[in-house]
Amino acid sequence: MELLCRRLQWVVLLTVSAVAGDLLSKATRTKADEKDIRNSVFDFIIVGGGTAGCVLANRLSAVHDWKVLVLEAGEEENIDYDIPGVPTKEYRPILWNFRTERNGFSCLSRPGGSCEVKTGKVLGGSSVTNDMKYTRGSKKDYDGWRTSAVGSIAWMYDNVIEHFKHSEDNGDYEVLMNSMFHSRGGEMRVQRFKHADRFMEIFTAAFNEMGLRSIDINTNAAEAVVNHQFAIANNTRLSTNTAFLKPVKHRKNLTIKTGVTVTKILVNVQEKTVDGVMYETDREKQRIAYVKREIILTGGAINNVRLLHLSGIGPAKELKKFNITTLLDLPVGMNYQDQVTTGGLAFILGDVAPVTESEIVNDFKTWFQSRSGPLASRGINQISAFIQLYESNNAPDVEFSLDGNYVRSDKFMLTNISVHSSEETNMPLPYYNLVNINPILLRPKSKGKVTLNKRNPKYGRPVIQANLLKESEDLEILVDSIDIALQLLDTKEMKKADIKFAPVDLFPCDRLRNRDQWNCIARHYTKAMSNPIGTCRMGENRTESVVDYELRVHGIEGLRIIDASVMPTHVRAGLFVPTMMIAEKGASMLLKDWKENRGHYYSRK
Repeated sequence: MELLCRRLQWVVLLTVSAVAGDLLSKATRTKADEKDIRNSVFDFIIVGGGTAGCVLANRLSAVHDWKVLVLEAGEEENIDYDIPGVPTKEYRPILWNFRTERNGFSCLSRPGGSCEVKTGKVLGGSSVTNDMKYTRGSKKDYDGWRTSAVGSIAWMYDNVIEHFKHSEDNGDYEVLMNSMFHSRGGEMRVQRFKHADRFMEIFTAAFNEMGLRSIDINTNAAEAVVNHQFAIANNTRLSTNTAFLKPVKHRKNLTIKTGVTVTKILVNVQEKTVDGVMYETDREKQRIAYVKREIILTGGAINNVRLLHLSGIGPAKELKKFNITTLLDLPVGMNYQDQVTTGGLAFILGDVAPVTESEIVNDFKTWFQSRSGPLASRGINQISAFIQLYESNNAPDVEFSLDGNYVRSDKFMLTNISVHSSEETNMPLPYYNLVNINPILLRPKSKGKVTLNKRNPKYGRPVIQANLLKESEDLEILVDSIDIALQLLDTKEMKKADIKFAPVDLFPCDRLRNRDQWNCIARHYTKAMSNPIGTCRMGENRTESVVDYELRVHGIEGLRIIDASVMPTHVRAGLFVPTMMIAEKGASMLLKDWKENRGHYYSRK
């Protein structure tokens, strides 16, 4: 309680000349000023209303005595994003449209020689823009986070599975039979789509023919062909906003501000504590929100770096370039990792009837009226295959993610189509005559870093030196997996369906052959999966990590980071479900520190 009193005293004494002069001066303050300041003091401030932020807002505001503030740069999602067959990952107004820096070993033929990194800028974050697949990763991933530190044991698989299950509401009986892995009753409804088309069955049978069993990948299987479960309720996308935040928006102790940019964390240098955050909107000048207990960063592996660096928390050498005073010398922005794949591997489907505009319009009407029909699905995207290239791993190394695309037949008449055209989404996902197979490298070795924008540190896009495919082992695994994917064409199922390699223009790799050609294609048509992690990694000390295993920033009290940026290494899955788990575990840590321990915050000094 001593820390709480100290924080309150600091709030009362703080002079906010940057905002509106001396607001707390007895000579000038008004009742309106005092009311505004009282309304600006919160127990917890959550910076980022994304995948993790919505979960945390729900859990913390459940304690009625705690005032919780959520600050989100994006706006509320709308019903258009709820339709499963609509590809929201291409809708730029709800995306942070980051790009990697140019280099000599990846993304060479992408626009500008760089790869896009698209994460959600909307309440619910990337849970609004992702593919909704419910994949957790392998037991080996989480067990691999264990170090000599006692606290790391809490992140081993057997100790985190309860946090996966806490928010899960599994709707498929045959999956629930694996009761030790799944549960009912949580906020996040999980189930398969009922709508399936014949190409889903063909590709599944082809993978079966190659020796892959149809099983639940979330049971720690090393290999499988999967008819995925998705985060859906009544055939409608379920983001963490709709599952966790919307149902509790009525709580009087919960305040949600959208369309705001947090520009600085206010730090009491003498006390080594945080006092609040500075934020702004398009319609208002800078404002300050004060905190009594903790500030929680949930902005992700890129935006967390920008805010921490602007606040003087990061590598001293890097901050010096921007004339920012270093308050804490921590490796913020280092250890950047993203899963990677390549374009160019596409199969053309035989005997697909043309899709008419009236057909699509009627299917939209069907979805809005009864939440059924083709748009209550994601087409071939519902199928993935996980393969293990190295037996010693006992876990998958690559996921073959299937994406359908509709390419007009006249594009094939005169010439080959470009890789870009084969990937370009022209219609809702259930309508396709071409299938892109994306061999996703699940555990990349290559690492990079994120730093501030040199021209505009405050508002400019952070600089992402992703270094995709820099490590030769990453390229080797990717090309090995392509060789396996091409074996699909030799299966009886694919031959019977007349499915062939698509006529894709592979320039400048078209004159090469076999492995040399695919090495070239992977270098030129690299794709970042937009699953960035690691820039605020957890660990034992401040030399190699940013937060401890309780997710508290080293060297400062009252500041935690609770999202995928704390992950030391990637898990063999997308980030959606692991990020929810991290948020659930982080919430339990906060409840233990502040509620069960009667408000006593254990200092790390």
